[in-house]
Amino acid sequence: MLLRSGDLAGFARRLWRRLRGLWEALEGNTGPIDHGEWRKRWVDLTERDREVVAGWQSATRFAVSVSDGPPDAVAATAVSLEAQLHSRWAVGAEAEDADWVVDLEAGVELHPAALAAVARAVDADPDLRLVYGDYDHLDDAGRPADPCFLPDWNPDLFAGLGRVSALVARHRTVSVEQMAGLDSGVVCHLPFVLASRPVQLRDADSPPVRHRWPVGDPPPRVSVVIPTRDRGRLLEACLTSLRDGTRYPDVEVVIVDHETTERRARRLIDGLADDPDAVVVPFTGPFNFAAMCNRGVASSSGEMVVLLNNDTEVVADDWLDEFVGQLARPEVGVVGALLLFGDGTIQHAGVHPGVGGLMGHGHKHRPGDNPGYHRRLTVAHEVAAVTGACLGITRALWDRLGGLDEENLA
Repeated sequence: MLLRSGDLAGFARRLWRRLRGLWEALEGNTGPIDHGEWRKRWVDLTERDREVVAGWQSATRFAVSVSDGPPDAVAATAVSLEAQLHSRWAVGAEAEDADWVVDLEAGVELHPAALAAVARAVDADPDLRLVYGDYDHLDDAGRPADPCFLPDWNPDLFAGLGRVSALVARHRTVSVEQMAGLDSGVVCHLPFVLASRPVQLRDADSPPVRHRWPVGDPPPRVSVVIPTRDRGRLLEACLTSLRDGTRYPDVEVVIVDHETTERRARRLIDGLADDPDAVVVPFTGPFNFAAMCNRGVASSSGEMVVLLNNDTEVVADDWLDEFVGQLARPEVGVVGALLLFGDGTIQHAGVHPGVGGLMGHGHKHRPGDNPGYHRRLTVAHEVAAVTGACLGITRALWDRLGGLDEENLA
């Protein structure tokens, strides 16, 4: 069931409770979930649902276009449009007075409540300029499969993948080219499966595009802060890969030395004394990661700062170019990296709510070349948080935030 009342916020709360109940019921069950059965429970409308949706009153009008395609694909989309419970839509000249535009690929089939859900969101917030919903796919036999649950507005992700969703409604004042520049405050993500897209269309999608941002001229100095204690072998591998495996031209290494006594590590750290691009900061007392990072940043000179664990090794020589390019964007706060375990599997690809509890690492233990959930690891994208094992930030933002919390993030 998709809807029980006209209140989208209330529905979202009920959906969360029901999904939480489903999760608890499935806890310990590692088998696959049958998507057809899942749809029957969570997506398909009951007669009561249809009555509720049909009773919604909305003046929102849609101009709908359908791309060229095989006649049977165009017909399938047309049938789903005719089945819409929101009837204020039109094509061609009849849609000239519409304020909202929906461009559909031939073959995409809309959920009967799709346009009604969009209209409801628009009526609730007149400032919206873009609305999109989740979708699934139609396999070769026409059966729903492989749902794509989308994040809230994530313009870098969507621009890199070349699409937002199978169902996107944009205000007539917004062109397709302008969508990526919209602020999240005027974009609404409806977390419901509102369309089904044939797998043949997905298979024909263009490859993802990695967007590169300029580092500036001259490129700003980057201070890489490495808290460490003993573990000379790890530290040596980290420093060697950082120096030899990074092509970025202006890097300062800041070692925060927590009472190192191991001979190999001591020799490495003492050897940095005459290096003009290195700083060693002594740290004494109980281990406190936040305090060590704060001391290191305070002793650094870079316009950009990277916190780096001493057990990491650089595997891509352009990593700092990527970091600096992203950090130069005013809308970016911190930047993280795809981190791999020693066996080549993923350790960190962003931190997400609800993964393994309150927060967790997405895609953990998958192969390092895995494209990720619906190809999201193939492009730069926004996440809820990144690990401090490899974290980039501008000094200006670091200073404004006051560094790390030494009491609660020790």
